Amino acid sequence: MRMYFPEIYPDELVYSWFGRFAVHSGYINSQLLQFLYSKRSDTPIKEFIGNLNPEARECIAKIYPLRELVLKHTMYPQYARFVPLNQRQDALYKLCYENCDMHHLFAVLPRCENERYLKYCPECAREDRKKYAETYWHRKHQIRNIGICPKHKCKLLDSSVPAKSMSLYSFVTAEEVIPDIEESISVESPLQIAFAEYTEQVFDSPVDFVKDIPISATLYHAMKDTKYMKSTGSSRYMTKFVDDMTHFYEQIELNEIATISRIQKTLLTGRGYDFSIACQIAFFLGMKPEALTDPQLSEEQIKQEAESHYIKGSTTPEWEEYDAKMSVAIESVAADIYSGAADNLGKPEKVTEKLICKILGIKEHRLENMPKSRAVLDKYSESYPESWARKLVWAYEWLANNEEDVFYWKHLRKLTGVKKARFDEVIPYLKKYADEDEMKSIMAIVKGI
Repeated sequence: MRMYFPEIYPDELVYSWFGRFAVHSGYINSQLLQFLYSKRSDTPIKEFIGNLNPEARECIAKIYPLRELVLKHTMYPQYARFVPLNQRQDALYKLCYENCDMHHLFAVLPRCENERYLKYCPECAREDRKKYAETYWHRKHQIRNIGICPKHKCKLLDSSVPAKSMSLYSFVTAEEVIPDIEESISVESPLQIAFAEYTEQVFDSPVDFVKDIPISATLYHAMKDTKYMKSTGSSRYMTKFVDDMTHFYEQIELNEIATISRIQKTLLTGRGYDFSIACQIAFFLGMKPEALTDPQLSEEQIKQEAESHYIKGSTTPEWEEYDAKMSVAIESVAADIYSGAADNLGKPEKVTEKLICKILGIKEHRLENMPKSRAVLDKYSESYPESWARKLVWAYEWLANNEEDVFYWKHLRKLTGVKKARFDEVIPYLKKYADEDEMKSIMAIVKGI
Protein backbone atom coordinates (compact mmCIF):
# COMPACT_ATOMS: atom_id res chain seq x y z
CA MET A 1 0.00 0.00 0.00
CA ARG A 2 1.36 3.43 -0.94
CA MET A 3 0.85 5.97 1.83
CA TYR A 4 0.05 9.60 0.97
CA PHE A 5 -0.80 11.20 4.28
CA PRO A 6 -2.59 14.54 4.40
CA GLU A 7 -1.07 17.52 6.18
CA ILE A 8 -1.19 17.10 9.95
CA TYR A 9 -2.93 20.04 11.59
CA PRO A 10 -1.70 22.04 14.61
CA ASP A 11 -2.25 20.15 17.87
CA GLU A 12 -3.95 17.27 16.05
CA LEU A 13 -3.96 13.82 17.64
CA VAL A 14 -2.21 11.12 15.58
CA TYR A 15 -5.43 9.09 15.89
CA SER A 16 -7.24 11.95 14.12
CA TRP A 17 -4.55 12.16 11.43
CA PHE A 18 -4.80 8.46 10.67
CA GLY A 19 -8.59 8.73 10.53
CA ARG A 20 -8.48 11.60 8.05
CA PHE A 21 -6.00 9.65 5.94
CA ALA A 22 -8.45 6.75 5.73
CA VAL A 23 -11.23 9.10 4.59
CA HIS A 24 -9.12 11.03 2.08
CA SER A 25 -7.47 7.96 0.59
CA GLY A 26 -10.58 5.83 0.30
CA TYR A 27 -8.98 2.89 2.08
CA ILE A 28 -11.29 0.90 4.30
CA ASN A 29 -10.35 0.51 7.94
CA SER A 30 -9.26 -3.12 7.62
CA GLN A 31 -6.75 -2.21 4.89
CA LEU A 32 -5.35 0.69 6.89
CA LEU A 33 -5.13 -1.34 10.09
CA GLN A 34 -3.28 -4.09 8.25
CA PHE A 35 -0.74 -1.63 6.91
CA LEU A 36 -0.22 0.32 10.13
CA TYR A 37 -0.07 -2.24 12.90
CA SER A 38 1.97 -5.28 13.83
CA LYS A 39 -0.76 -7.71 14.92
CA ARG A 40 -4.40 -8.32 14.12
CA SER A 41 -5.19 -7.61 17.76
CA ASP A 42 -3.67 -4.10 17.60
CA THR A 43 -6.30 -1.38 17.65
CA PRO A 44 -6.19 2.39 17.11
CA ILE A 45 -4.85 4.19 20.17
CA LYS A 46 -6.60 7.47 20.92
CA GLU A 47 -3.86 9.16 22.96
CA PHE A 48 -0.71 7.75 21.34
CA ILE A 49 0.49 6.28 18.03
CA GLY A 50 0.02 2.58 18.64
CA ASN A 51 2.07 -0.51 17.82
CA LEU A 52 3.18 0.37 14.29
CA ASN A 53 4.91 -2.25 12.22
CA PRO A 54 8.42 -1.45 10.88
CA GLU A 55 7.24 -0.61 7.35
CA ALA A 56 4.59 1.84 8.52
CA ARG A 57 6.98 3.38 11.04
CA GLU A 58 9.59 3.95 8.32
CA CYS A 59 7.03 5.44 5.94
CA ILE A 60 5.63 7.84 8.54
CA ALA A 61 9.11 8.87 9.72
CA LYS A 62 9.84 10.15 6.20
CA ILE A 63 6.81 12.42 6.41
CA TYR A 64 7.10 13.61 9.99
CA PRO A 65 9.89 12.95 12.55
CA LEU A 66 8.61 10.39 15.05
CA ARG A 67 10.00 12.31 18.02
CA GLU A 68 8.07 15.43 17.00
CA LEU A 69 5.00 13.34 16.30
CA VAL A 70 5.02 11.99 19.86
CA LEU A 71 5.81 15.34 21.49
CA LYS A 72 3.40 17.49 19.46
CA HIS A 73 0.61 15.13 18.44
CA THR A 74 0.09 12.67 21.30
CA MET A 75 -0.74 13.03 24.99
CA TYR A 76 2.88 12.34 25.96
CA PRO A 77 3.31 15.82 27.62
CA GLN A 78 0.43 14.99 29.97
CA TYR A 79 1.65 11.60 31.13
CA ALA A 80 5.43 12.02 30.99
CA ARG A 81 6.04 15.58 32.17
CA PHE A 82 6.53 14.89 35.87
CA VAL A 83 7.89 11.33 35.85
CA PRO A 84 11.62 10.77 36.62
CA LEU A 85 14.03 11.74 33.84
CA ASN A 86 15.10 8.21 32.87
CA GLN A 87 11.46 7.10 32.63
CA ARG A 88 10.66 10.21 30.57
CA GLN A 89 13.49 9.47 28.11
CA ASP A 90 12.77 5.75 27.96
CA ALA A 91 9.07 6.32 27.27
CA LEU A 92 9.80 8.73 24.40
CA TYR A 93 12.16 6.27 22.74
CA LYS A 94 9.77 3.32 23.11
CA LEU A 95 6.79 5.28 21.82
CA CYS A 96 8.82 6.25 18.77
CA TYR A 97 10.65 3.04 17.95
CA GLU A 98 9.22 0.06 19.82
CA ASN A 99 5.87 -1.66 20.19
CA CYS A 100 4.98 -0.82 23.75
CA ASP A 101 1.70 -0.51 25.65
CA MET A 102 1.36 2.95 27.19
CA HIS A 103 0.27 1.24 30.43
CA HIS A 104 3.77 -0.21 30.69
CA LEU A 105 5.27 3.28 30.50
CA PHE A 106 3.01 5.40 32.69
CA ALA A 107 0.56 5.03 35.54
CA VAL A 108 -2.62 5.76 33.58
CA LEU A 109 -5.38 6.39 36.08
CA PRO A 110 -8.97 5.29 35.39
CA ARG A 111 -11.15 7.92 33.77
CA CYS A 112 -13.86 9.61 35.80
CA GLU A 113 -17.48 9.70 34.64
CA ASN A 114 -17.08 13.08 32.90
CA GLU A 115 -14.06 12.05 30.81
CA ARG A 116 -15.28 8.96 29.04
CA TYR A 117 -15.51 10.50 25.56
CA LEU A 118 -13.33 12.54 23.22
CA LYS A 119 -14.15 16.22 23.65
CA TYR A 120 -14.43 19.11 21.25
CA CYS A 121 -15.05 22.85 21.16
CA PRO A 122 -17.85 24.01 18.81
CA GLU A 123 -15.99 27.27 18.12
CA CYS A 124 -12.77 25.45 17.23
CA ALA A 125 -14.76 23.14 14.94
CA ARG A 126 -16.24 26.15 13.15
CA GLU A 127 -12.81 27.72 12.71
CA ASP A 128 -11.31 24.43 11.50
CA ARG A 129 -13.99 23.99 8.85
CA LYS A 130 -13.57 27.55 7.67
CA LYS A 131 -9.77 27.21 7.41
CA TYR A 132 -9.31 23.55 6.44
CA ALA A 133 -12.78 22.53 5.18
CA GLU A 134 -12.93 19.92 7.96
CA THR A 135 -12.46 19.69 11.70
CA TYR A 136 -10.25 17.30 13.67
CA TRP A 137 -9.54 15.96 17.17
CA HIS A 138 -7.49 18.51 19.12
CA ARG A 139 -5.04 17.23 21.73
CA LYS A 140 -5.60 20.02 24.23
CA HIS A 141 -9.32 19.34 24.31
CA GLN A 142 -8.47 15.88 25.69
CA ILE A 143 -6.32 17.08 28.62
CA ARG A 144 -7.82 15.60 31.73
CA ASN A 145 -9.71 18.02 33.96
CA ILE A 146 -9.42 21.03 31.66
CA GLY A 147 -13.20 21.31 31.06
CA ILE A 148 -13.22 24.38 28.82
CA CYS A 149 -11.53 25.61 25.67
CA PRO A 150 -8.93 28.17 26.81
CA LYS A 151 -9.02 29.89 23.41
CA HIS A 152 -12.77 30.50 23.20
CA LYS A 153 -13.69 30.42 26.92
CA CYS A 154 -16.51 27.97 26.31
CA LYS A 155 -17.29 24.50 27.62
CA LEU A 156 -15.87 21.48 25.89
CA LEU A 157 -18.58 19.07 24.76
CA ASP A 158 -18.61 15.27 24.74
CA SER A 159 -18.61 13.50 21.40
CA SER A 160 -19.99 10.00 20.91
CA VAL A 161 -16.48 8.55 20.55
CA PRO A 162 -15.08 6.81 23.67
CA ALA A 163 -11.79 8.30 24.87
CA LYS A 164 -10.58 4.90 26.02
CA SER A 165 -8.80 2.83 23.39
CA MET A 166 -10.93 -0.29 23.60
CA SER A 167 -11.27 -3.08 21.06
CA LEU A 168 -12.47 -0.78 18.28
CA TYR A 169 -11.08 -1.72 14.89
CA SER A 170 -11.79 1.60 13.20
CA PHE A 171 -10.92 5.26 13.15
CA VAL A 172 -13.69 7.79 13.77
CA THR A 173 -12.97 11.29 12.51
CA ALA A 174 -14.14 14.43 14.25
CA GLU A 175 -15.72 15.59 10.99
CA GLU A 176 -18.06 12.57 11.07
CA VAL A 177 -19.46 13.14 14.55
CA ILE A 178 -19.19 16.86 15.42
CA PRO A 179 -22.36 18.71 14.35
CA ASP A 180 -22.07 21.44 11.70
CA ILE A 181 -24.13 23.89 13.71
CA GLU A 182 -23.95 23.82 17.49
CA GLU A 183 -24.20 26.58 20.05
CA SER A 184 -21.24 26.99 22.36
CA ILE A 185 -21.74 27.43 26.10
CA SER A 186 -19.76 30.39 27.41
CA VAL A 187 -17.93 30.18 30.73
CA GLU A 188 -18.10 33.29 32.88
CA SER A 189 -15.98 32.22 35.83
CA PRO A 190 -12.59 34.04 35.72
CA LEU A 191 -11.12 31.41 38.04
CA GLN A 192 -12.21 28.52 35.84
CA ILE A 193 -10.83 30.28 32.76
CA ALA A 194 -7.55 31.05 34.53
CA PHE A 195 -7.11 27.42 35.57
CA ALA A 196 -7.78 26.17 32.03
CA GLU A 197 -5.28 28.65 30.61
CA TYR A 198 -2.74 27.65 33.26
CA THR A 199 -3.17 23.94 32.46
CA GLU A 200 -2.80 24.66 28.75
CA GLN A 201 0.45 26.59 29.34
CA VAL A 202 1.89 23.75 31.41
CA PHE A 203 0.90 21.22 28.74
CA ASP A 204 2.44 23.33 25.95
CA SER A 205 5.73 23.93 27.76
CA PRO A 206 8.74 21.99 26.39
CA VAL A 207 9.33 18.70 28.19
CA ASP A 208 12.66 18.80 30.04
CA PHE A 209 15.05 16.04 28.96
CA VAL A 210 18.07 17.37 30.88
CA LYS A 211 17.21 18.05 34.52
CA ASP A 212 15.84 15.42 36.89
CA ILE A 213 14.06 17.43 39.57
CA PRO A 214 11.31 15.51 41.38
CA ILE A 215 7.89 17.16 41.23
CA SER A 216 7.66 16.64 45.00
CA ALA A 217 10.75 18.86 45.44
CA THR A 218 9.33 21.54 43.14
CA LEU A 219 6.07 21.69 45.07
CA TYR A 220 7.80 21.44 48.45
CA HIS A 221 9.77 24.63 47.83
CA ALA A 222 6.67 26.36 46.46
CA MET A 223 4.92 25.55 49.73
CA LYS A 224 7.72 27.01 51.86
CA ASP A 225 6.96 30.36 53.46
CA THR A 226 3.23 29.61 53.26
CA LYS A 227 0.91 28.90 56.16
CA TYR A 228 0.91 25.23 55.17
CA MET A 229 4.49 24.51 56.27
CA LYS A 230 6.46 24.98 59.45
CA SER A 231 9.19 27.59 59.21
CA THR A 232 11.77 24.82 59.63
CA GLY A 233 10.42 23.00 56.59
CA SER A 234 10.22 19.79 58.58
CA SER A 235 6.45 19.44 58.60
CA ARG A 236 3.45 20.37 56.47
CA TYR A 237 -0.08 21.07 57.70
CA MET A 238 -1.71 18.74 55.20
CA THR A 239 -5.22 18.68 56.62
CA LYS A 240 -5.45 22.48 56.43
CA PHE A 241 -3.87 22.48 52.97
CA VAL A 242 -6.25 19.86 51.56
CA ASP A 243 -9.31 21.53 53.13
CA ASP A 244 -8.40 24.94 51.70
CA MET A 245 -7.50 23.54 48.29
CA THR A 246 -10.72 21.53 48.08
CA HIS A 247 -12.79 24.59 48.97
CA PHE A 248 -10.87 26.62 46.36
CA TYR A 249 -11.61 24.14 43.56
CA GLU A 250 -15.22 23.67 44.53
CA GLN A 251 -15.67 27.11 42.91
CA ILE A 252 -14.51 25.61 39.61
CA GLU A 253 -16.38 22.94 37.67
CA LEU A 254 -13.50 20.47 37.60
CA ASN A 255 -14.24 16.94 36.49
CA GLU A 256 -12.26 15.63 39.44
CA ILE A 257 -10.81 17.51 42.42
CA ALA A 258 -7.61 15.96 43.80
CA THR A 259 -8.25 13.71 46.81
CA ILE A 260 -6.16 13.77 49.95
CA SER A 261 -4.53 10.44 49.08
CA ARG A 262 -3.46 11.72 45.64
CA ILE A 263 -2.17 14.97 47.10
CA GLN A 264 -0.24 13.09 49.77
CA LYS A 265 1.26 10.80 47.15
CA THR A 266 2.52 13.80 45.18
CA LEU A 267 3.75 15.85 48.12
CA LEU A 268 4.93 13.31 50.68
CA THR A 269 5.95 10.07 49.01
CA GLY A 270 7.67 11.42 45.91
CA ARG A 271 5.79 8.84 43.83
CA GLY A 272 2.91 10.91 42.46
CA TYR A 273 3.31 12.14 38.88
CA ASP A 274 -0.27 12.89 37.84
CA PHE A 275 -0.43 15.93 35.56
CA SER A 276 -3.77 17.29 36.76
CA ILE A 277 -2.94 16.94 40.45
CA ALA A 278 0.40 18.72 40.01
CA CYS A 279 -1.39 21.52 38.13
CA GLN A 280 -4.07 21.81 40.81
CA ILE A 281 -1.51 22.07 43.62
CA ALA A 282 0.72 24.51 41.72
CA PHE A 283 -2.14 26.77 40.60
CA PHE A 284 -3.54 26.87 44.14
CA LEU A 285 -0.11 27.83 45.49
CA GLY A 286 0.17 30.63 42.92
CA MET A 287 3.13 29.14 41.02
CA LYS A 288 3.90 30.49 37.57
CA PRO A 289 3.70 27.79 34.85
CA GLU A 290 7.43 28.03 34.15
CA ALA A 291 8.22 27.47 37.84
CA LEU A 292 6.39 24.15 37.56
CA THR A 293 7.76 23.03 34.19
CA ASP A 294 11.31 24.42 34.48
CA PRO A 295 12.18 24.58 38.19
CA GLN A 296 15.55 26.00 39.17
CA LEU A 297 16.50 24.00 42.25
CA SER A 298 19.97 23.16 43.50
CA GLU A 299 21.09 19.67 44.55
CA GLU A 300 20.98 20.90 48.14
CA GLN A 301 17.34 21.99 47.77
CA ILE A 302 16.39 18.65 46.25
CA LYS A 303 18.14 16.84 49.10
CA GLN A 304 16.38 19.06 51.63
CA GLU A 305 12.98 18.01 50.30
CA ALA A 306 13.91 14.33 50.23
CA GLU A 307 15.01 14.44 53.86
CA SER A 308 11.78 16.17 54.89
CA HIS A 309 9.68 13.08 54.09
CA TYR A 310 10.60 11.00 57.07
CA ILE A 311 12.04 11.27 60.54
CA LYS A 312 15.44 9.55 60.69
CA GLY A 313 15.69 6.27 62.53
CA SER A 314 18.46 7.55 64.77
CA THR A 315 16.17 10.09 66.41
CA THR A 316 13.45 9.51 68.97
CA PRO A 317 10.34 10.95 67.33
CA GLU A 318 7.48 12.51 69.18
CA TRP A 319 5.23 9.55 68.58
CA GLU A 320 1.87 11.28 68.36
CA GLU A 321 3.03 13.80 65.76
CA TYR A 322 5.02 11.17 63.86
CA ASP A 323 2.08 8.77 63.86
CA ALA A 324 -0.32 11.44 62.61
CA LYS A 325 2.04 12.38 59.80
CA MET A 326 2.82 8.84 58.72
CA SER A 327 -0.78 7.64 58.93
CA VAL A 328 -1.67 10.07 56.15
CA ALA A 329 1.27 8.91 54.03
CA ILE A 330 0.37 5.26 54.69
CA GLU A 331 -3.25 5.92 53.67
CA SER A 332 -2.04 7.40 50.36
CA VAL A 333 0.36 4.57 49.55
CA ALA A 334 -2.02 1.84 50.72
CA ALA A 335 -4.90 3.25 48.66
CA ASP A 336 -2.74 3.25 45.53
CA ILE A 337 -1.49 -0.30 46.09
CA TYR A 338 -5.02 -1.56 46.82
CA SER A 339 -6.65 0.20 43.86
CA GLY A 340 -3.86 -0.48 41.36
CA ALA A 341 -2.84 3.17 40.91
CA ALA A 342 0.69 2.25 42.03
CA ASP A 343 1.08 -0.20 39.16
CA ASN A 344 1.78 0.74 35.53
CA LEU A 345 -0.97 -1.59 34.33
CA GLY A 346 -3.36 -0.64 37.12
CA LYS A 347 -3.16 -4.06 38.81
CA PRO A 348 -4.40 -4.05 42.43
CA GLU A 349 -2.28 -5.76 45.06
CA LYS A 350 -2.59 -6.91 48.65
CA VAL A 351 -1.53 -4.22 51.13
CA THR A 352 1.02 -5.70 53.51
CA GLU A 353 2.80 -4.22 56.47
CA LYS A 354 6.18 -5.21 55.06
CA LEU A 355 5.55 -3.54 51.70
CA ILE A 356 4.27 -0.30 53.23
CA CYS A 357 7.21 -0.07 55.61
CA LYS A 358 9.64 -0.70 52.76
CA ILE A 359 8.15 2.04 50.57
CA LEU A 360 7.96 4.64 53.36
CA GLY A 361 11.14 3.69 55.18
CA ILE A 362 9.40 2.85 58.48
CA LYS A 363 10.87 0.34 60.91
CA GLU A 364 8.21 -2.35 61.34
CA HIS A 365 8.56 -2.47 65.12
CA ARG A 366 7.63 1.21 65.33
CA LEU A 367 4.07 0.44 64.26
CA GLU A 368 3.46 -0.93 67.74
CA ASN A 369 3.54 2.67 68.99
CA MET A 370 1.56 4.14 66.08
CA PRO A 371 -2.18 3.49 66.61
CA LYS A 372 -3.37 5.77 63.78
CA SER A 373 -1.04 4.14 61.29
CA ARG A 374 -1.98 0.73 62.61
CA ALA A 375 -5.67 1.54 62.06
CA VAL A 376 -5.01 2.46 58.44
CA LEU A 377 -3.27 -0.85 57.82
CA ASP A 378 -6.10 -2.73 59.52
CA LYS A 379 -8.58 -1.02 57.19
CA TYR A 380 -6.83 -2.53 54.16
CA SER A 381 -6.31 -5.94 55.72
CA GLU A 382 -7.60 -8.86 53.67
CA SER A 383 -6.85 -12.54 53.13
CA TYR A 384 -4.81 -13.70 50.18
CA PRO A 385 -7.81 -15.42 48.53
CA GLU A 386 -9.75 -12.14 48.65
CA SER A 387 -6.84 -10.23 47.10
CA TRP A 388 -6.59 -12.91 44.40
CA ALA A 389 -10.29 -12.44 43.65
CA ARG A 390 -9.80 -8.69 43.19
CA LYS A 391 -6.85 -9.30 40.89
CA LEU A 392 -8.71 -11.87 38.80
CA VAL A 393 -11.65 -9.50 38.27
CA TRP A 394 -9.25 -6.70 37.35
CA ALA A 395 -7.35 -8.98 34.93
CA TYR A 396 -10.58 -10.14 33.28
CA GLU A 397 -11.71 -6.53 32.74
CA TRP A 398 -8.24 -5.49 31.55
CA LEU A 399 -8.10 -8.29 28.99
CA ALA A 400 -11.63 -7.55 27.83
CA ASN A 401 -10.62 -3.95 27.12
CA ASN A 402 -7.11 -4.45 25.77
CA GLU A 403 -6.84 -7.86 24.12
CA GLU A 404 -8.58 -9.90 21.46
CA ASP A 405 -12.15 -10.98 22.08
CA VAL A 406 -11.07 -14.48 23.16
CA PHE A 407 -8.61 -15.11 25.97
CA TYR A 408 -7.85 -18.03 28.26
CA TRP A 409 -6.75 -18.98 31.76
CA LYS A 410 -3.09 -18.63 30.80
CA HIS A 411 -3.71 -14.93 30.15
CA LEU A 412 -5.34 -14.46 33.57
CA ARG A 413 -2.56 -16.48 35.20
CA LYS A 414 0.16 -14.39 33.56
CA LEU A 415 -1.38 -11.11 34.72
CA THR A 416 -2.25 -12.14 38.28
CA GLY A 417 0.04 -14.99 39.31
CA VAL A 418 -2.97 -16.83 40.76
CA LYS A 419 -2.67 -20.61 40.56
CA LYS A 420 -5.63 -22.64 39.32
CA ALA A 421 -5.17 -25.06 42.22
CA ARG A 422 -6.07 -22.24 44.63
CA PHE A 423 -9.15 -21.12 42.70
CA ASP A 424 -11.64 -22.84 45.01
CA GLU A 425 -10.44 -20.49 47.78
CA VAL A 426 -11.15 -17.50 45.53
CA ILE A 427 -14.73 -18.37 44.54
CA PRO A 428 -16.43 -17.13 47.76
CA TYR A 429 -14.98 -13.65 47.18
CA LEU A 430 -15.61 -13.31 43.44
CA LYS A 431 -19.22 -12.20 43.80
CA LYS A 432 -18.03 -9.34 46.02
CA TYR A 433 -16.01 -7.79 43.19
CA ALA A 434 -17.62 -9.08 39.98
CA ASP A 435 -21.12 -8.83 38.60
CA GLU A 436 -22.99 -11.99 37.67
CA ASP A 437 -21.92 -12.02 34.00
CA GLU A 438 -18.27 -11.42 34.86
CA MET A 439 -18.33 -14.14 37.47
CA LYS A 440 -19.81 -16.65 35.01
CA SER A 441 -17.21 -15.73 32.40
CA ILE A 442 -14.31 -16.07 34.81
CA MET A 443 -15.62 -19.44 36.03
CA ALA A 444 -15.96 -20.61 32.43
CA ILE A 445 -12.40 -19.55 31.61
CA VAL A 446 -11.02 -21.36 34.65
CA LYS A 447 -12.91 -24.54 33.75
CA GLY A 448 -11.82 -24.23 30.12
CA ILE A 449 -15.34 -24.09 28.77
